[in-house]
Amino acid sequence: MSDDRNEGAQQQPSEPAPYKLTLFDRHGPDAALLIRAWMYGLATCALFLPLAALALKKGPLAFLGSVAAGGFALKIGLSTSSGAGKLFARFTMGSDTTPYKEQYSREQALVMRGEVDEALRSFEAIIAENPNAVDPRFKAAELYAKERGEYRRAAELFREVQRIEPRTSGEDIYATNRLVDLYTGPLSDPGRALVELRRLIERHPQSPAATHARTALAALKSRVHSES
Repeated sequence: MSDDRNEGAQQQPSEPAPYKLTLFDRHGPDAALLIRAWMYGLATCALFLPLAALALKKGPLAFLGSVAAGGFALKIGLSTSSGAGKLFARFTMGSDTTPYKEQYSREQALVMRGEVDEALRSFEAIIAENPNAVDPRFKAAELYAKERGEYRRAAELFREVQRIEPRTSGEDIYATNRLVDLYTGPLSDPGRALVELRRLIERHPQSPAATHARTALAALKSRVHSES
């Protein structure tokens, strides 16, 4: 009996290790600036190492003075490189107040470990708490469609994105195109696909997406008529 109990105890699955926050999770886009600042600061400090070696030969006071100069150089290097990084970010990203775009690192890690259902549960919780969040809906919809074959839930999430205000034209176009893919593919509802293509053309008439939508609309109409 004791052997059986030991065997059962050994077969119990171990709990997954808790997700550890990365530097980018904790600091967002500032993490890259922080890394750059330390690299430049340490590089500046390293320039004083040969001077420190020479100062050591001259005596302890000269050595301590060199170390102090190196520390001051490190501080200056960190502050100036960090400031340069923020200035660069201001010009490339628009301003220091550009909102950080969540990467959903925890959910991505779960998917990489094959824990797709847990990732979906996490996304659903995020969606429930954030009625106007676009990105978690996109990510969850793609997981439902590609990993679980739950195409109806994926379509629901894409339709939710279409109703979110404000949303960008790119987000609206992507959601609509993915709905068309689902309706002409696994959901087998070409009528709904025609409706979505017309809506895309009406909402974004001058966009390249509308040009492609007009071509797709004509082709799909021809297909529907030939099948009826």
